Amino acid sequence: MIRLDAVVKRYPDGHEALSGVSLDIEAGEMVFVTGHSGAGKSTLLKLMAGIERPSSGAVLLNGQNLRQLSNTALARLRQNIGLVFQDHRLLFDRNVWQNVASPLTLAGSYGDDMKRRVGAALEKVGLSDKALANPVTLSGGEQQRVCIARAIVNRPRLVLADEPTGGLDPHYARIILDIFRSFHQAGVTLVIASHDEVALSHYATRILHLEDGRLGGDSETNSAEFAT
Repeated sequence: MIRLDAVVKRYPDGHEALSGVSLDIEAGEMVFVTGHSGAGKSTLLKLMAGIERPSSGAVLLNGQNLRQLSNTALARLRQNIGLVFQDHRLLFDRNVWQNVASPLTLAGSYGDDMKRRVGAALEKVGLSDKALANPVTLSGGEQQRVCIARAIVNRPRLVLADEPTGGLDPHYARIILDIFRSFHQAGVTLVIASHDEVALSHYATRILHLEDGRLGGDSETNSAEFAT
């Protein structure tokens, strides 16, 4: 589903965030990306989402070279990718339901189909009773679940999440990880940047390790909890 071939990402100030990264992620995998702060995890996800373009090399999603797509084509492609950001990027002038519905609105969906999808997404993350609440009134863990509901409302086959449990207490972190595991079990491909030791030791079946912008390791694990 995702292929990176000798990808380099260099910024105008000369900083090279990724250096010659090559990897393949198959459809239906749940892959964790780890590494120290500044190792290139966020950059990697942005390239996979087409938010940024590589300086050299190729990023392919379902055979499409993202570097060669127009901005319009990239925007259309991103409608089929669920994105969960470190900063929640919620709209505090809108309620939870409206935040979750925003990708559908952009895609031109409306009416009963929108209602069904938003309702299903909120139910999936356990926030059906918070639909009319303002996000500012929610806890950090609840706000993160709103972000996840927004990411999946379009029923994407790929979800990219950047430190989704960062700053959450263990209870909420586990809820978030259990939600991702349920997506994986339903056949969704997930790429999750994380340094959460619980996530890596109990949920990960494959871990990519970045070191200063280079792929320093690619290992499979046998998580007992994941198999339950």
